[in-house]
Amino acid sequence: MKIDKLLYNYVNKDRGHKREIGRYWASELYSIIFGYSKPKDYLKEKKIDNYGMILTGVATEDMLTKILKDMNVDFQEQVKLEIKIKDIVLVVKPDFVFKNMVWETKHAFSKNWEKYKYQLEAEYRATKKKTYLGILSTPFNVDLLKYNPSDELWEEIQDKLYAFHEKVKQINSVKSA
Repeated sequence: MKIDKLLYNYVNKDRGHKREIGRYWASELYSIIFGYSKPKDYLKEKKIDNYGMILTGVATEDMLTKILKDMNVDFQEQVKLEIKIKDIVLVVKPDFVFKNMVWETKHAFSKNWEKYKYQLEAEYRATKKKTYLGILSTPFNVDLLKYNPSDELWEEIQDKLYAFHEKVKQINSVKSA
């Protein structure tokens, strides 16, 4: 087997995260809010082609997890939380949850940290803890950027997510009729 195919298949392996109408992921908020995720395509399976970037991020996050565990730091990883907004659920899954803070980690491929504010806002709302963007880089390092919550941004997220949800419902009710 070719290594490229192996890596592609690994990243695109079915992990049981089927999209459902009314259930949305905080990690997709930026794409939803800025129209990269289209209501008509929301339920379609999509493949990830940039597996090298994904795997680099996973590998550095795994190493950070190993370090925290080895150094006996008290934390939980990948805690799944849910926020109810009207008749929808926003699923939030911070990478690292500590007693007084949460970290959402991203590898430093892009310097557009602003696009993560939607996910960070949702993580803050779900945990009510200080929230940080952990920037993982190579050679291995972690820089923490503190996120400052915003009531205005939270309102925008709820309004735009609900509008997206209504369009997804409308499109899919037409398809099933």
